[in-house]
Amino acid sequence: MSRGGWRRAAATLALAAACYGNTLGNDFVWDDRLTAVAPGGLAAILTRRTGEYFRPVVMLTFRLDHALWGDRAAGFHATNLLAHAAVATLVGTVARALGHGGGVALAASLLFVAHPVQTEAVSYVSGRTDVLAALFALAALLAWRRARRAADPWALATTGLFLAAMGCKESALLLPLVLLVPGVHPGVASPRPWAPLGAAVTWGIAWLATAPRAPVAGDVVDRLVAVAAATVEMARLLAWPAPLHLERFVPVTGWSLGAGAVLWALVLAMGIALAIAARRTRGGLVLLALAVLAWLPTSGLVPVYPAIADRWLFAAEHFLYVPLCGLVPLGAAFVGERLPARAGAGLAAALLAVWVPLTVIRNRDWRDEETLFRQTLRWEPPAARVWYDLGNVRLAAGDPVEAERLYREAAARAPRDGAVRLNLGIALQRQGRRDEAAAEYAEALRLDPRLGDAFRRAQ
Repeated sequence: MSRGGWRRAAATLALAAACYGNTLGNDFVWDDRLTAVAPGGLAAILTRRTGEYFRPVVMLTFRLDHALWGDRAAGFHATNLLAHAAVATLVGTVARALGHGGGVALAASLLFVAHPVQTEAVSYVSGRTDVLAALFALAALLAWRRARRAADPWALATTGLFLAAMGCKESALLLPLVLLVPGVHPGVASPRPWAPLGAAVTWGIAWLATAPRAPVAGDVVDRLVAVAAATVEMARLLAWPAPLHLERFVPVTGWSLGAGAVLWALVLAMGIALAIAARRTRGGLVLLALAVLAWLPTSGLVPVYPAIADRWLFAAEHFLYVPLCGLVPLGAAFVGERLPARAGAGLAAALLAVWVPLTVIRNRDWRDEETLFRQTLRWEPPAARVWYDLGNVRLAAGDPVEAERLYREAAARAPRDGAVRLNLGIALQRQGRRDEAAAEYAEALRLDPRLGDAFRRAQ
């Protein structure tokens, strides 16, 4: 790395610390209890799924963090902060490699670090799946630029890095296709990316063959309007990153023909605008392809929550993390090529002046589970899990009355969830309402007989 590159890395790390330093006092929340706190042994990490996902690279980092820090959350948060700074540095490095100056590269790195929508991936320990997927994908792209043959050491390194990205998150599966875009390789005759593409195909087949259940695509026609609505909402968040919250859902049904036409017209207009900007920017097609290939697997065509797929499309903020690796340097380069240096620097400084405080404030929502869940419930998520999880928090805190209210909200959203009924029964029993508790226990066992052991432990 050049002297300018080291300076950019130092500035990026300093800004990352300013934006995310307050996360070091945050606790573990939500899925952290299943992943970061209990990563399991090496053999299990390399051979078993965590829930429905197989993300061995991320689980290995949790194992390393656990070895270094034990159960102290601060160390895990520090890893996320450093990884985010490293990704931002590579974002600037990619801009530099594609022919842009140090000012554009620095702006890309700093704006990527500070954008408030990144908080869901960085402030949440388990959100590092997106961060590490981006880290390895960008490193793969840079390694490919050094390859001279289809199977030389740099090409093989590219393949390994893309496989590592897929081992962090399944949505990285399409990213090797960026190697087919003109301009991604600096040589006149680019080597053929057979190894990275073959590895991606193999990974995808293996993942599908070993999945505990096949992905549910649902009715694609019914979901197309919701996909457009989610895309427009994500674009809005990039331009105006507020309000930010977990469990962001878009309704699948209820759209009129006119609303669908307007939404898809907006998506088409945004696509045309981005394509024009990319064609008029050095390396712009590469950056746009990176963003699009990262967004497509998370766009909602394949539902993340099949149980509610006929009603809702999940559109999480952290889905934007990897696409921003392309969009931020594309925007910085497009503006940088057209504005005087001082004007461009002033615009970047103005954005940072707004974004940094918003990021610091948003991080406070992640300080503990109750704070995070209550902030999320203000947006009335249609899925039951936040209501259920906050009910568990209140039940553990000795507040069965509030826990009952939350479990009933969860049951209204997931009436066939036996675990919700079981815990509702526990909350009722702790209030001395034994007959009502017995009815809920019976319903829980009817819905899911596997809860018998949990029922016996609750008695």
